[in-house]
Amino acid sequence: MEIRQLRYFASTVRLGSVGAAAAEHFVTQPAVSLQLKKLEEELGQKLFSRRGRQLVPTDAGRALAQRAEEVIRLLSALEADMSGMKELTTGTLRLGNTDAASVYVLPDVYRTFHKKYPGVRVEIMVAETRRLVEALRARRIEIAIATLPITERGLRVRPIYREELIPVAHPDHPLASRRGATLKDLASQDLITYPAGAVTRAMIDAVFAAHGEALRPRMEISSPEAMKRLAQAGLGVSILPRPVVAAELGRKVLKVIVLAEVLFEREIGMVFRDDDALSAAARVFSEMIEQRFGRRRDQKGR
Repeated sequence: MEIRQLRYFASTVRLGSVGAAAAEHFVTQPAVSLQLKKLEEELGQKLFSRRGRQLVPTDAGRALAQRAEEVIRLLSALEADMSGMKELTTGTLRLGNTDAASVYVLPDVYRTFHKKYPGVRVEIMVAETRRLVEALRARRIEIAIATLPITERGLRVRPIYREELIPVAHPDHPLASRRGATLKDLASQDLITYPAGAVTRAMIDAVFAAHGEALRPRMEISSPEAMKRLAQAGLGVSILPRPVVAAELGRKVLKVIVLAEVLFEREIGMVFRDDDALSAAARVFSEMIEQRFGRRRDQKGR
């Protein structure tokens, strides 16, 4: 039994066809068919039955599929360990980050990684947390830097830092000069917020609800950059991470609305697939993140 046969077999089970498995491994369909036939002959078991145009594993096929995935994961982990012992001179690091993290938090880590491993290409997907989780599941990225909580099954979460979000507006806004404004005061203003369904929006909604108020935004936008520009233009109040608006506060084109006894705070974490070994590049990058922010205990989806 060869590992190549197990990989072809596992892909055929997962994708439902020999053609799709061949495409995934960049080989011809007859090459996959031949290896599957040899595997059946060696085991003395029929591994697939046909249902229309789709191949469906038999009882023996399902039993083998479970063990095959375990073997493949272990081998992938071994290969990653061996690769990690070599100097990273080539390869690709595929990351996913939220907008704010990519622009305001991670550039120093990017710089350190690039300086140490200039031959590694870095591809960064910038999106909201929900899309980053989808990209992780689809194996388009290896690590996501995203807003917590994330509770989906099959994912491993490593919290890395917390950040405060603050209400900001144009300096001429009525609440900008008032100290100790209440959440009720804020709720009555034109609010520019993250869209419904976003993790950060859920946190903000929860703070309003805990104080007996409802968030009724005037605008919903997924881009923190757009939100702060609209607030700067005098179109309303945005609640944004402090690093996002630090420069504008320094230039006095935005002003913090000081709230009495109200704190908006979110947690950011690294997210991985629970069933995959990280590539050497991804593992080194995650270690750099831990060195920058400190190591905390992993969490698993429910």
